[in-house]
Amino acid sequence: MFTVANSISLSAPLARVWRVLVDVDRYRDWHPTVGLESDPADPKKLLCTYWRPGWTDPVISADGRIVCLERPCHFAWRVGIKGLLQIEEGFHLKKSPEGTRLTHRLCCSGIGSWPGIVTSPFLRRQLVRTGDSLERHLRRGTVISRYAQRNARPR
Repeated sequence: MFTVANSISLSAPLARVWRVLVDVDRYRDWHPTVGLESDPADPKKLLCTYWRPGWTDPVISADGRIVCLERPCHFAWRVGIKGLLQIEEGFHLKKSPEGTRLTHRLCCSGIGSWPGIVTSPFLRRQLVRTGDSLERHLRRGTVISRYAQRNARPR
């Protein structure tokens, strides 16, 4: 088992960052390599799709589950087969003077995770890219306008 993590400061309120992270059906809007889809019948069940940047078709899709949802500070989901290879992607949020401190981690376990020790520098770069992508998404203000429209009163 091994874990790779990256922390960044975001100039966005914690509640706003939280809304983006837990809106799994819109994950692909900001995550450069992963798309998630929720299952209406089981809110903890996910379809996880890995996209290679620049490719139009996904590389692989698998069923996953939300394994941690502690508002408004912890969110994690897991995909894989226990004992063979499981990948857990998680986020920890903390309020900071700049806005929000986000720690993004990737934890791999099982007998199939041993090559990850060698590829961990690559995985860490992926976490940095994901953080940069989230930061750009938050700067665009898409979250505020999307949620404001839902609650807007008709004139």
